[in-house]
Amino acid sequence: MRILVTGATGRVGRHVVDGLRAAGVTVRALVRTPELAGFPPEVELIQGDITDADAVRRASADVDAAFLLWPSFSADGAGEIVPALPSRVVYLSSLNAAEGGVWGDVERLLRDAGKAWTFLRPSGFAVNAQSWAEDFRSGDTLRLPYPEASRSMIHERDIAAVAVLSFVNPGHVGQIYELTGPEALTQAEQVATIGRAVGKDLHVVPLTEDAARQAMLDQGADPALAASAVSYWASLVDNPEPVTTTVTELTGRPALTFTEWAHEHADEFRILSTPEVAHGYADALSSGRLDTALTFLAPDIIRTAPLESTTELKGVAAILENIRRLNADVEYLAVETLGPLLHDNHFAIRFTFTQRNTQTGARSQTTKLSLCTVESGQITREEVFYNTPAPS
Repeated sequence: MRILVTGATGRVGRHVVDGLRAAGVTVRALVRTPELAGFPPEVELIQGDITDADAVRRASADVDAAFLLWPSFSADGAGEIVPALPSRVVYLSSLNAAEGGVWGDVERLLRDAGKAWTFLRPSGFAVNAQSWAEDFRSGDTLRLPYPEASRSMIHERDIAAVAVLSFVNPGHVGQIYELTGPEALTQAEQVATIGRAVGKDLHVVPLTEDAARQAMLDQGADPALAASAVSYWASLVDNPEPVTTTVTELTGRPALTFTEWAHEHADEFRILSTPEVAHGYADALSSGRLDTALTFLAPDIIRTAPLESTTELKGVAAILENIRRLNADVEYLAVETLGPLLHDNHFAIRFTFTQRNTQTGARSQTTKLSLCTVESGQITREEVFYNTPAPS
């Protein structure tokens, strides 16, 4: 069996890839930036975007089924994508799909296209609480719309577990699964749960309806979506999201709690020490997880590398573009790491890469030394030096 996973580097998709691999399934992933995917070599990567029908057709060739994550808050364009998918699709929908909206629209498109479908309808994702991380790290107050709104938050690993079962076990075609966590918690209770996990209490201040709507608009949300989301939060004060037992019934184990999620993700909500940053950064780069490594960088990081560029690079986006340029024709065969070597709020790592030029086939070895400065739990400056011996 070969399965295509869209949204493979996302919060749920990465767990779907891991679960399928553990089940012995061959996995193909559609990703926009393969160099950031961080998957092992046995995961086949197809570069492209889910909104590009040609890319989806390429990725769907010779696969048995697909995991579909439609990333937009509108179904515009999905009508051209759905026919390009394989005949069997597991779609990550929403608990509210029956009420319409983008999730209901995509479900209808899959039905109308004659796909053998399974619809996963989860409640609110526990991982959405990551949006509060900066407030936890930087202050003692968190402003929220309707703190008493109750949601049955589901762990992203539980969604992925049901997706994997839907592929590898028979009998799931045509099924709709409403998936939730094991309890409903108010937003204030969620904040308190994270606070216990990280050892820090935050004061929750209610946002007005207008302020909550404007906050979503400032993040780029569609006005109609912002209005409906705020109305939905208001409704959850008196009518909490339901709690289902579907995860337990399908997996044979209890659904993961929000407390478990909070402890797993606690490091994201506190300021890491320099040793924690250093070891996390080194481990991520050594294992090829560039996506994870980037999480340790400050958004406005300064990077200097005289052999790469005559100017300083500022910001993660500029660094990413530089990485793409440098690695366009490079395949890394092996990496050896020394460090991190720590001193106050600085650390150094030495990498020795064995690489191959994909155009010429020539192999070479490069040693790279990174000197990093850490402030407030993030790398704010990286100075890079190289040594590439001349071919003998």
